[in-house]
Order: sequence, then C-alpha cells, then structure tokens
Amino acid sequence: MALEPVALSLLDRPHLPQDGELDPANFKEWWHFNLLDDAYGLDLIVNLSLSGDITRPAVGEANLIVLAHEPAHGWTGGVRRHDGLTARVETATFDIQLDMVKLRFHRDRYVLKAESERPDGISVDVELVPRTEPMVVWKNTPIGSGHINWLITPYLEADGTIRVADRQYRIAGARAYHDHNWGRWLWGDNFGWDWGFCSAAAEVEGAPMSLVYDRTVDRAGHRIMEHSLALWHGESLLKFFPRQQIRMQRKGLYRQHIRRIPGVAGLIDPASVATVPGRIDIEARDGDDWVDACYIPDAAIQIAIPREVGFGLVQLNETLGWLTLSGSVAGLQFAATRRSCFEFVG
Repeated sequence: MALEPVALSLLDRPHLPQDGELDPANFKEWWHFNLLDDAYGLDLIVNLSLSGDITRPAVGEANLIVLAHEPAHGWTGGVRRHDGLTARVETATFDIQLDMVKLRFHRDRYVLKAESERPDGISVDVELVPRTEPMVVWKNTPIGSGHINWLITPYLEADGTIRVADRQYRIAGARAYHDHNWGRWLWGDNFGWDWGFCSAAAEVEGAPMSLVYDRTVDRAGHRIMEHSLALWHGESLLKFFPRQQIRMQRKGLYRQHIRRIPGVAGLIDPASVATVPGRIDIEARDGDDWVDACYIPDAAIQIAIPREVGFGLVQLNETLGWLTLSGSVAGLQFAATRRSCFEFVG
C-alpha cells in the first residue's frame, strides 16, 4: 500500500459534528465493507452507520447491517438498530464499538469483528489489508438539500473466519471493497444513485485492475449531478472518467423475488420491488482510452429506510452479479468477467 497506514487511519476516522455545528440532527456517517470470496461463492456486506446527535440519548442512532449471500442458501442477516449513545466512537483514531461489533484500523489493516448469539446469525472475524490507494472526495458534494463526502478503497485482501448459521468459512485472500461516507442530508430528499465496484476485476501486466462506478441523480433519475468511472492498476489510480465521457443505459428489470429488510417494510409498502435493472451497460471514452462494461445482477435484497422528507420508504437495493469488462487505458488492454456488486438507491 503506497499511502502510509497512519495517513489512511486519519482520513478514515469518524467525522462527528463538533459542538456548536448546525443541523446535527441531519448528520450521517457510515463505514461500508463488501467481501467477495470466489473460492466459496460467499458474498458479505457489513455497514456500520451513525446518524443524528449520538452524544444524547434517544436522539441519534447507531445501526448495523450484516448480510451474507450463499449460492445454496440465498440471503441471511438483517438490520440491528441501537440508540446512538450506545456506540463507543474514538474520534482521534479509527476505533468503533457497537453492541457486539468492533471495527478499527490497526497498523496496516482493518480489523472487523461482529458476533451473533443467534444460531441462524452471522459472525465475522476478518482482517482486511488495503491493496490500493484510496480516493478521497472531501468537498461537501451537494446531495438533495444537503451534502456528502466519501473515501473509497476499491481493493482489499481479506483473511479470517465467517460463520453463517451453522456453516463456517475460512477465507484467505478474498477480494474486498470499503467506502466511508459522511455529511448531512435527508433520506427521501430529491436524490438517488447507482454505485458499483469490482475489486481486482482483471490481472494486467502482473497487477490487478479495479474499478468503481458512480452516478448520482435526482429522485426521478432525469438530472445527473455526478457521474464517474475510476480505474486503479495495482496500488495507484490509473484513470478517472468524468461525466462528459460516460454513457450508461439500463435495460429491463430484475425479475427474481427481492426480499425486503426490515420485515415490517413489506407491511408499509407491500408492492413488489421494481427498481432494480435487469442489466446496465456502461461506456467510457477519452481519446485512445476506452472501457465497456456490462453488469447483470443475479441476487438482490432491499434495505428500506424511512423517509425523512414526506411519507414512505427510501429503497436501497443491494445487488450481486457478474461484470463483463473490456478496454484499453494508458496502453493497458484488459478483458474479464468477475463477481461484482452494484447498489441502486431511489
């Protein structure tokens, strides 16, 4: 990893509201990890989030999402909600504890432990070593009436143990992704996004090629605020395609059943989920540099978030599937099909 570990730990530390800051109730922050284990076909999603004023009781929230997808068993896991005051957050370092979850940056790696006492639950004990430099966008990017910042590390290697119900997996060198978002916004405001990644999508001249895709739009999907495709080769960012150089097209709808969590969301909105595309095609062009990508999901789950503006639910759709990628950037040619993850929010 080219970036010094101490620098990464400082960049990724919590960014809680300071005393006297405006709108602490609209504050939001999360640390998100995806793990794709090609040996077992196991996919893991862990998201630890903070919102509102977590220094006072019954005002802020600290929530945990742990989800696993197995080819033979489908989705396991769900959402655990807590009063924000129960979270132990060290703002000077990267060290967070919530209930039976511990997340910290130690030396040169993330250490993630999440215990579950339920026999049908998920327990995680993994270490994740960054293999690329992060991308940091810290400019209060507008999102609805608020703003958001983020840090992205597109490729980490994960080692450890994951238990899903009575099935235990010992993973070694699994591909992983991490992002950290913070800012102030309201769920249900006029925004949505498509986001996706593929860690170590292809091996090119002895180094992995990884990518991250982002498209931030209004809630109807008509006005584009952000649109980018970033590629890393080895540790370093190789190419950033801005919105003027990218075209994306959705095709069809994902037709399989999509489970909603938490379960009560189905009572509030019993309609079938119809916001996940059956396929997306992405084209990026800049002179001699070009990328073509096609993503087809084969598993999806929806996390329903109560709107803070209006009535109803915000649909946060997590999908897993296969990304077919080809291109030529900076004289490096590549082509591959790899397990990937895309998220659709609206």
